[in-house]
Amino acid sequence: MKIQVALDFSDLKQAIAIAKEVEEYVDIIEAGTPLIKSEGMNAVVELKKRFPKKKIVADMKTMDTGAFEAEIAINAGADIITVLGAADDKTIKDAIETAEKNKKECVVDLINTSPERWKEIEKLKPHYLGFHVGIDQQKKGVNVLEQIINLKEKRNIKIAVAGGINKDKIKSIADKKVDIIIVGGAITRSENPKNAAKEICEELNRFRKI
Repeated sequence: MKIQVALDFSDLKQAIAIAKEVEEYVDIIEAGTPLIKSEGMNAVVELKKRFPKKKIVADMKTMDTGAFEAEIAINAGADIITVLGAADDKTIKDAIETAEKNKKECVVDLINTSPERWKEIEKLKPHYLGFHVGIDQQKKGVNVLEQIINLKEKRNIKIAVAGGINKDKIKSIADKKVDIIIVGGAITRSENPKNAAKEICEELNRFRKI
């Protein structure tokens, strides 16, 4: 189980500053969608340059031209790219194939999709299924733990989980043996991001040893 910090900022300097604070406690650093929209692929370039030992995610949330957008992100230094589960199957397939061709990985973000669609996407064999409850959904009371409650430990596709995750939810998520736990605001909006990341890492380490 790895920890991914989501840098959902609009300012690259702010994002880099937070990443430096939490670097030792996270495994993966994500250039969030707002950061990419604000700063472009330069955000991915700079994160990879400053944190070369970390995997960098370009959260593209691609909805069309899967191969083209995957290539853009990978050429900028991304190790992992994302495509939306609501996209056409061809878009998803093209993103996955482009990632594989470049020895990178692709997450299919399942935000606002149905369990029926999840089964269809699983057949496309992405590297990760990304169970994701967005901020607007969280405000309505949607909980990502409800989405992963029936996950089976034995599966061929890795699982990433995102959406309102904090220290208190780590145990419930870790019990499902997910592969990537994505944390945003609980770290980045904390008064002390380094300490918040440390606490989440220490909590997760309890279950990494089981």
